[in-house]
Amino acid sequence: MIAILGATGTLGLSLAHEFAADAGGLVLFARHPQRLANERFGSTVGIRPLDEFAAADFDLVINAIGAGDPGRVAALGSKILAITAHWDRRVLDTMDARTRYVFLSSGAVHASPFAEPHRDGRDAAVSPYVMAKRSAEARHRAFADRSILDLRVFAFADMALPRDGRFFLCELARSITLRVPFRTLAADMVRDYAGRTEVASLIKCWAAAGARNMPLDVYTKAPASKRDILRIAHERFGVEIEYCDDVAESRTGAMLVYASLNRDAAALGYDPKRTSLEVVSDYLDGVVGLEGPAGAAP
Repeated sequence: MIAILGATGTLGLSLAHEFAADAGGLVLFARHPQRLANERFGSTVGIRPLDEFAAADFDLVINAIGAGDPGRVAALGSKILAITAHWDRRVLDTMDARTRYVFLSSGAVHASPFAEPHRDGRDAAVSPYVMAKRSAEARHRAFADRSILDLRVFAFADMALPRDGRFFLCELARSITLRVPFRTLAADMVRDYAGRTEVASLIKCWAAAGARNMPLDVYTKAPASKRDILRIAHERFGVEIEYCDDVAESRTGAMLVYASLNRDAAALGYDPKRTSLEVVSDYLDGVVGLEGPAGAAP
């Protein structure tokens, strides 16, 4: 039996659809379970409020509680520290020897904590979001005898992304569907966008390989540059691109490359089939409702 905490969020909802057909059954936990009422899950999928969760009832627990959208992260501020710690400890306090625990962490834990050289005894500026993820991972390493996976997701593209989200891809998809120019900074960036298929595949590989206590980075066959993403968006959907200086930078925008070269997951049998550009193409096709270049500029 599988449990997913935070099943109304982007990652939680994506994985809920990916694991819905699992023969052992799936239970989704959410603060507002009524928001899942219109999702098309099979009869083997249960939906319950978060307060009823106890990890010992499940073979696999996936903790997707948190925030990823820049707007949501900003709104929560330091509250994300307490929220992350509370539900992480809830899993740790209620899991038993057979429970395997997957904590959805972030590639941001790799980021340098110093925005500038450290001087004058001042604390380095580390965001509450990054602090929450790092603190959880540190707690997990202290339980070396437990099956805990910290799954570090760098960038994510899936139909579950909020339509009004402030992610780069969400804003690009809105420009395409509204047929308005997409405005962005001229600077290029590289991201490794994975989808639900890649994340679920890595979880399954980890479980099948013995479910050791460890962190793993999620990756695809190859990352994608912003310019390549914008090129296919223009070619497939005809969206015009406007480069300008008055656009707000994304939460990870300051990092030229947000991807991992670590391939420890390969030793567990993880072998992603899609490139990041293919993941993004599938996402845009799904959002726009097209399967090809229909609608592209002549």
